[in-house]
Amino acid sequence: MAIRNLFLSCFILFANLLFAQKEQVTLKVRNVASIRNFEIQQPSAFDVVNGKFSAAIASANGYVFEINALSVKALKCKQKLNQNQFKIVLIDNQLNKTYQSDTRSKGTLQINCLGAGAYELIFVGDIYCEKQKVAVSAHLNGFVAHSKNLKTN
Repeated sequence: MAIRNLFLSCFILFANLLFAQKEQVTLKVRNVASIRNFEIQQPSAFDVVNGKFSAAIASANGYVFEINALSVKALKCKQKLNQNQFKIVLIDNQLNKTYQSDTRSKGTLQINCLGAGAYELIFVGDIYCEKQKVAVSAHLNGFVAHSKNLKTN
């Protein structure tokens, strides 16, 4: 009986760990116009160019979510960044709209280090397209493709 309970507890813990690390982007609006769900199509891509870190993830239904303009020096484990240290962009290809962070935006980016050099990025905040405000909660996981892996002609 004790072994069975131990096995069940380990299984639940393992399942929670897998679910906790799943990538997702959640979009919410308060206006009359609703917004489509972000349906993840492929894993996020992390990159560093000219000392700036960026992360992007695409959806199957026409969205691209990006975290841009983050200094590589700020990419540290257990770091919590304020909105003025990075930019957020959400491109809606179906409606031809671009939402982005600006001076009205309030948001935070939590950076966590996972095993084997992987990063976990957790963004919570808001972005705007003209006067429309979208509350975003995003959870991205990935490895940084450093410039040493890039080839030049």
